[in-house]
Amino acid sequence: MAGDENDRADSFLLNRTTREVVRVSVDSAQQDYRFDSGWGIPSDDGSMVLFGSNGPLDPVLPWKYYDYGIGNVFLRDILSGTTVLVGKDFLGASRFSGTVLSAAGFESDEVMFASTDNLLGETDANGPFAYDIYIRNWRTGRVELISGADGKVQGDCGSGTVGVLSRDGRYVVFDSCSSNLTDDNPQQVSNLFIHDRLTGEKRRLTRPWHGGEFSYRWVAYVFGVGARRIIADRYVTFFSNGTEFVEGIGSDSYNYNSYLLDIRDGSIELVSRAWDGSPAARGGTNIDMSADGRYIAFASLSPDILPSPEATPAIYVKDRWTGEVVNASAPLGAMHPSIVANLDLSDDGSTLAFAWRYPETAPAPYTGRTLVYTVSIGSTPTEPPAPEPVPSMGAIARTGAAIVLLFAGLGWLRSRRFRVS
Repeated sequence: MAGDENDRADSFLLNRTTREVVRVSVDSAQQDYRFDSGWGIPSDDGSMVLFGSNGPLDPVLPWKYYDYGIGNVFLRDILSGTTVLVGKDFLGASRFSGTVLSAAGFESDEVMFASTDNLLGETDANGPFAYDIYIRNWRTGRVELISGADGKVQGDCGSGTVGVLSRDGRYVVFDSCSSNLTDDNPQQVSNLFIHDRLTGEKRRLTRPWHGGEFSYRWVAYVFGVGARRIIADRYVTFFSNGTEFVEGIGSDSYNYNSYLLDIRDGSIELVSRAWDGSPAARGGTNIDMSADGRYIAFASLSPDILPSPEATPAIYVKDRWTGEVVNASAPLGAMHPSIVANLDLSDDGSTLAFAWRYPETAPAPYTGRTLVYTVSIGSTPTEPPAPEPVPSMGAIARTGAAIVLLFAGLGWLRSRRFRVS
């Protein structure tokens, strides 16, 4: 777009109604820098965006950020045109190790991010390379350690850099290999945990289908959760190379699969299945879900998701109420096999956004390019399944999802069921 001359990746916000595109990754003087910026999370009304950037977009950052390009989390106010650093410690200061965006709580003025520093001012007990998850209120400056044993004690092993929030911000799901968060992870296996911010209680969520313990350490990672929310008060989507979440996966730990975790009863559903019900030969990766739990989208390199694939790798949408699975990216042909397609499904399941890299053999001007598309998905009216009784730990309050942050859009293609833009 006009004025974008930094020759680096930038963050943009697209208004799909007006088609207006706004560049987010600039400072309050509308200046850009020769540093990369990444993904972001907009508020429901699109007036604010939390995003990650390596650029010195706030003057509070020390001079050395200009030389090193430290990744950090910023809040862009679209209406006022201001950008402020929100990845700060309990004193409101930046840290040289930076921060990594994880999730947003615009309703409560909160941002969740990861850092390798102890942002509470205590000794960094788990080492200089281990991440911890924090939530910071950018109005009050309060910083809360999420991935710790209590309010101030860090986990004795690292955590991942992503997690999900309930709509009201009370519950957080994150991954960690710490053994001091609960009393049932003594082997420091990387698992998913749920944290109740009101009571301080933590509970381990992921367990192997056979009832024992996982046979190797690194098993569970939360990825591809487009809305960064706990869905329908109960679901968390993730993908992992673990082979023991469900029966029949096999022993290929290099193959990722897409899963749906029910935090109420701990059950784990394999989403990336072949058309005949068996685990997909090449699994699945990024995954997202509509707010009512009906539609689920995922990416897969596998040729057996449908009995007659139109083109693979592909992006698929599954209707969990009817069992129907469709190839949402079919009009685009084959995707470049080297990319894991980021995707984001709207609350109502009507619109899917995803990044798409064309193969080197694609005709100009698409050759090797990565673009972002939206897909309008037709739905089949049907009654939702009967509600199930909620266990005591499942009394998790309101949830939902955010609108989509997009980086580009190009062209119009049509298929029998989908409109891809």
